[in-house]
Amino acid sequence: MISLYRQPLVVILCGVLLWTITAQLNHYLAVWRLNLFTGGLLITCAALRFRSRVIWRIALPLGLWVDAASAVPFGMHAALFLAASIVIFQLRGRKPRTDLVFGVAIAVISNAALFVVIAIAFAIRGPVQAGVVFTLLLNLLLSSVFVALAAPWYFALQTRALELAGINARAQLGRTPQD
Repeated sequence: MISLYRQPLVVILCGVLLWTITAQLNHYLAVWRLNLFTGGLLITCAALRFRSRVIWRIALPLGLWVDAASAVPFGMHAALFLAASIVIFQLRGRKPRTDLVFGVAIAVISNAALFVVIAIAFAIRGPVQAGVVFTLLLNLLLSSVFVALAAPWYFALQTRALELAGINARAQLGRTPQD
């Protein structure tokens, strides 16, 4: 029997590593007023692989971790990560979960959707300046390219980290979509 908290903890630590790398890249991109958002990538692998009970144990802490360093109302990322995880979990039975191209496509789509929802949430809070729309579109493009390039590495990192922790990640894929 897999420990209830070992599996989510390993995936959360991988997410913190990705968040740290993204934060460091954002530090260097801040000179040009650009940033990367990788929220969709943080939750996609877990939502495609694990049971629903494990997914919320991963999405909620990762969302709160991202919330802690963001200028959004506390809990916004956590709620959005949970909602995105639920949507991905419901759709995953229709496509092969082991397909890397499918996983990357889902990561890019979910990342873009989360980015747009957060951008709209900020836009309705006050007047939007003229250059903000162009910057948001450029940030969305950069984030999508980064997620598409980093997703194979991140999926492999999670798989290898789970194997090092003594958890057979590939056995999780054999479960039915209704689990």
